[in-house]
Amino acid sequence: MKLAIVIVIAMVVPAAAQQPSRGDELIDRMQLQPLRALVAEIAALELSDPLTQPQYAKIIELRQRAPTLARLGAVDEADLAAIAIALCSTPTCTATMSHALRCLADRCEVALPTEERKLSDVLTVPETCKPYAQPGRSAPLGVGLDTGTGYARSSYPADGQATEVGIEARLRLTNRIGSVARIDYISGKDATTDIDDNGKDDMWTGSVTRVAALGGLSFVWGYARFEDEPRFVRLDLLGGYVSTRSQMNEAGPAAGFDLAYQLWIMRMGLRVVQGFDEADHTTMVIGHFGILAGSMPTLKDDGCSKTPSSSKNTSRLALGMDFPLIGYSLPTDLGFAAFGFGLSLQYYLTRKLDAVAQGDLISYPGYERDRTIHQALLAGIRIDHSKETWRGAKTGFFSTAMAGYTHSAGFEDVKTTGPVGDLSLGWGIQSKEAAAYLRLHGRFGISPDNSEYRAIFISGGFELRLDPDRWRPRI
Repeated sequence: MKLAIVIVIAMVVPAAAQQPSRGDELIDRMQLQPLRALVAEIAALELSDPLTQPQYAKIIELRQRAPTLARLGAVDEADLAAIAIALCSTPTCTATMSHALRCLADRCEVALPTEERKLSDVLTVPETCKPYAQPGRSAPLGVGLDTGTGYARSSYPADGQATEVGIEARLRLTNRIGSVARIDYISGKDATTDIDDNGKDDMWTGSVTRVAALGGLSFVWGYARFEDEPRFVRLDLLGGYVSTRSQMNEAGPAAGFDLAYQLWIMRMGLRVVQGFDEADHTTMVIGHFGILAGSMPTLKDDGCSKTPSSSKNTSRLALGMDFPLIGYSLPTDLGFAAFGFGLSLQYYLTRKLDAVAQGDLISYPGYERDRTIHQALLAGIRIDHSKETWRGAKTGFFSTAMAGYTHSAGFEDVKTTGPVGDLSLGWGIQSKEAAAYLRLHGRFGISPDNSEYRAIFISGGFELRLDPDRWRPRI
């Protein structure tokens, strides 16, 4: 009997000794056999906590030499210790190996200088960080072209509407300051005099055409990104000379400003110019849209940097364009409204409410009569009726209520110039960075003089939000 027990023990003990350990099983299961060839090298490492830059460089070099080591990231702490026990035969080796395996699994802190991250293969990215591709360097000299429309005043009979075409050259002096020189051609019709009530001008006094040569300093602020393209606000302070070419004695010095928003090479903005001396009756307020190549600011914004060069924007503003598409005016003889142009400004107040301001131009081409242009400046509120989604973008309805003043240039069978109200209901899509929409307007006169003015029209537009973080609660 004793002999049988001895024989059984003799058979069981070698079998138990031959069973692989937990660490060996993990090495085989995770296919970490290259670790065995690196035991001596890893055990010789002297790794501190946190790792120094040279130590982290060595960890990276080991990962690159044996890519299978990346699988250690899927092993928990207890199993890393089991693997270390399987690889080492002494307590000192086991302790060193266990710490090295944690670092190879990217669980060790690294004391890297904040200004030098070239040796970092893994970075912790803040939740609010959106990395962008760095832009190529822009040429300091830029050339642009724009066109626009708006209001123009003259000492000669004019209907008040003006169309502008201009060219400009820019030179970047610093990241935020530059110079600009531009030449603009502005044209407008003479005042409409309808003596026989047939809807046509019966007294032609000649169109009003002007040339303005202006230049000055340019200032950039609000630099940010829309996807990978730069966007910013640019203010030009202008001075120069304006001359009315179609009439005499209306020429002289002029001054003004141009406030524009630029996305990539596209610009939109508002230019105001006032003449002096013999040109003191010359006033121009032009909304314009154009392109500009070159002379871009060279500020860097990787979406994460907090250095002064990133110029973090904290504005609640959004800038947009609104295009009247088609409409009709009742009960006047203005008839159908054609394609128009408008600029808009939005200011975030709450998750459901914005303050809005808008300037637009609506054209009534007329049928068997002269055309009429309506120019309006409005301000009010916008209410967002869409539901919160917690996604990157959402769709839904919104409404606006605005009031302001409209000026009619051209034929009027009834008076339409004066205070107006504008109510609209729209539907669109929006994100924290931008929005696009369609909306239905009802516009009406609100004074006794223009109470007969009624218009209904559809417009489409978009807006770009200067600081996405400020608009994030809207989504």
